[in-house]
Amino acid sequence: MSTTLGSHGIQFRSAWVEQAWNRWELLQPSWKSRRQFLESQNEWQLYQRDFFYAYAKDFLMMQGVIRFSEEGWNFYRHHNYAQSALILSEVAPSAHEVHASLQGLAQGLENIAHQSRSASWIDAATFHAVMRKVYPGELKPRSGPVNGLLKAISHSEIEAALGALFTEIQQQFSLGASPLAIAAWTHHALTQIRPYQDGNARAAFLLTNYVLWKADFPGFYVRPYQRHAYYEALAAADNGNLQAWTEFVLRSLQQAVLYALSWGRATPLPYEEAVRNFQHRLAEWRTHHDKERSQRIMNNRYTVFDYMEENLRTFASELEAQLQKEEGKAVRVLVAKAYPDSPYYHQFTSDIQEYARRHGYYFNRGLPRGWFKLKFSLSVNKKYQLVFSLHHAGHDDATIVVGGFFHFLEPLKYQQKRLRRRRIGPRRKERTVYLFAPLPFPSEPLAFSIQNPSPSIRTLLKDYIHQYLTRALNELSNEIY
Repeated sequence: MSTTLGSHGIQFRSAWVEQAWNRWELLQPSWKSRRQFLESQNEWQLYQRDFFYAYAKDFLMMQGVIRFSEEGWNFYRHHNYAQSALILSEVAPSAHEVHASLQGLAQGLENIAHQSRSASWIDAATFHAVMRKVYPGELKPRSGPVNGLLKAISHSEIEAALGALFTEIQQQFSLGASPLAIAAWTHHALTQIRPYQDGNARAAFLLTNYVLWKADFPGFYVRPYQRHAYYEALAAADNGNLQAWTEFVLRSLQQAVLYALSWGRATPLPYEEAVRNFQHRLAEWRTHHDKERSQRIMNNRYTVFDYMEENLRTFASELEAQLQKEEGKAVRVLVAKAYPDSPYYHQFTSDIQEYARRHGYYFNRGLPRGWFKLKFSLSVNKKYQLVFSLHHAGHDDATIVVGGFFHFLEPLKYQQKRLRRRRIGPRRKERTVYLFAPLPFPSEPLAFSIQNPSPSIRTLLKDYIHQYLTRALNELSNEIY
């Protein structure tokens, strides 16, 4: 990519298409089935209104424009996003400013969604009109250079650059380029043009969603804790390294799908209506229960578990061989597992519940789940475990999420355990009972559909294990003293 960017540089490059966008194909069936369900229940419009506000709230929080506690947000949401429902102690900077910012960006998302359904393409004049409604203050065009942004387009070229950007979006769609590649490029290009004195990130956010919604994708959904990752990935793209930004865009799509899978009505129905709705949904569920499909999903689920076990055992064998330096001083690396039919499948339920809450999706406890763990035994009193949980997200039996946890195994006490051995009779054996003490271990969820599992899931799981095994080894190094 060029080191300086003028209006002539607003051109979609082949490097964007060459990025690995195929991971989306593993999650796309989950999005399609969830959208069809919401439309069949006449809930699509309700869902859209909620996600406009959720997307707006989380993006503004990521930017640091507003602050919202989880309790304050739930209260605001359940009271139809009324300013009077904002609790002053739960928001910042003020109830009025928070409400104005949220209303503006949510309305902008609604307008952009409407534009994406239009047969005509959005242009610079229309986009400026949307942005004037989005920004709660006075939206001002940029009138000078941007400090520290060497790649920002000069003020005199801004309108020409915007025109070139909107023309290129339309042209690339007509040529059949990947909408994901177009969306990622669009966001990055607009952050380089920076047409406004303030509000440029919101402008890029809106236009990215326009491109995705034009192609019936779920949207660009950013969580508040991703601020550093967002700006780091954009900075890497500025220097020609597109991988981090590619991964960030794919993660935003996954978060959008998980939100859709986990969505429920904001305002509860009155009693009589709630009863009728429950009866309708129950009858429909029983009518559409497909035993053949359930069997297929179950078989596919076990295939994924087999992929996970195969990868983990390979990593464990290789790692143990590398660590075995001196006779009698080797580090043990063991693989333990619990498939969905194991009596220990529920062992990490509380960890999963907190993990799902932190990452903004609903953990479906009513569906099968299991786990794998790599146990590191450094000495008698220094034992650790890296746990990978496989569970279902949202109201869908065909979407699996993989999450990672890291624990120190803290011995609690010794208990007597009776073991019956063949021909010897009952014996007593001491065993250590451990407390699984969580260690700081930030990990991102990995979600995919198992409606039609692809062999590429094996590679996806291998990369995921490698990423967090590397992080766990770094943590283990810090634990040795």
